Amino acid sequence: MFWVGLLLFVVVGGEAGAVVQGATELGDEDGGGIARFVVGINLVPWTTLLAGALVYGGRRRQAGLDAKGATVPAPARIEDVRATGDGPDHRLELDLTVAPEGRPAYRVHGRARVNVMHLQEFAAGRTLDVSYDPERPWRVEVPERCPERDRVPLDTAPESSRVREPEVPLRGALIAVLAAAAAGAAVFLATGGL
Repeated sequence: MFWVGLLLFVVVGGEAGAVVQGATELGDEDGGGIARFVVGINLVPWTTLLAGALVYGGRRRQAGLDAKGATVPAPARIEDVRATGDGPDHRLELDLTVAPEGRPAYRVHGRARVNVMHLQEFAAGRTLDVSYDPERPWRVEVPERCPERDRVPLDTAPESSRVREPEVPLRGALIAVLAAAAAGAAVFLATGGL
């Protein structure tokens, strides 16, 4: 996926070079510059979006961020909650303390989609059962319901224990931009630019 995205960035560079070359020939009698300019200016944004999505997705896959492992149940305390969205289902942004068995508790951000009828079940301070990936602890699955049960209250984990998804390395984006620039310059020069 990464290499397809990189190839598309080379195409973006070629399209950008054709746009620049077409812009320099807008006044020509044959109309070739206008055609290159119009076609290129319309293709560049869409090709760039597709190429960027493929490069980003490929880098995530190479870094192992899209791999899904088996999840394990664990109790979690809701530290803070914020509801977003309209309609019968709301998206909740949760700040959680997860306390897996045999591991120290940690803080993590989680998301849930909850029906408006069950929003009161997700109040700060409540304890609920979640599933987490032991190899990727930032991946936490929150249920749609959080029924009241007798649970041992959990202590809040310190902020220093927070886990986050690792950043996608920028090396792929840099390579893609350089490839696009090289292709654009090559097309511009090959079509008689400068």
